[in-house]
Amino acid sequence: MAARKTTFKQQVYDYIFCDVLEGNFPLDQFITEKQLMERYQVGKAPVREALIELCNENVLHSIPRLGYQITPVTERNIMDATELRLDLELHALEKTRQNFTDSMLAQISRLNQDWWQEAISGEVNIKNRWQHNSLFHTTLCSFAGNELAVDVVRKLIQLEWRAYAQMLATPEQRKDFFSQSTSKPHIEMERALSHRDFDTAAALLRQDIMTLLDWLISQTKRRF
Repeated sequence: MAARKTTFKQQVYDYIFCDVLEGNFPLDQFITEKQLMERYQVGKAPVREALIELCNENVLHSIPRLGYQITPVTERNIMDATELRLDLELHALEKTRQNFTDSMLAQISRLNQDWWQEAISGEVNIKNRWQHNSLFHTTLCSFAGNELAVDVVRKLIQLEWRAYAQMLATPEQRKDFFSQSTSKPHIEMERALSHRDFDTAAALLRQDIMTLLDWLISQTKRRF
């Protein structure tokens, strides 16, 4: 699948989204075009275009005469996103079973190697975690040949990482979450796929997709 061409507007979109992801804009704070122009040292046009796209994707919503606010992610959103990801990604993996190639395995292996090199170098941060997770799952899904499904999966993962930024506000919460959500399932999936063990790969994929929802359920149980 061809890589997406990065435009100036897309760069500004990425800046804003990463700031949302890292919790740099509180949910109750108004974000203005002027503020973003100063923050990223860019002109008005790419900021406005990026804001329009973020509003279309429901990451932000516009408040006339005040600015923009982050759209909260609800528990219902997480449940729906998890359910849809399971349907799309498990179906894509099953569809790939009959035509899985060594070239596909090499792509997965390369992604895992890149991740561990970043982890060893100490360059892992929220943005890198999100990008790696998104790239791994969209690449695996792309092997089924449905580009629309790949785009939906990417947006669902984006929604889940917004939920992460919103719900894991303290270092303790993030440490607890990340202790459960390493890239180990990705390595184990690579191993299963290398043996063409698609049943094990599917079980690992399901486990990985369920990570955020399982964490949320565990937190709910702690409160009662």
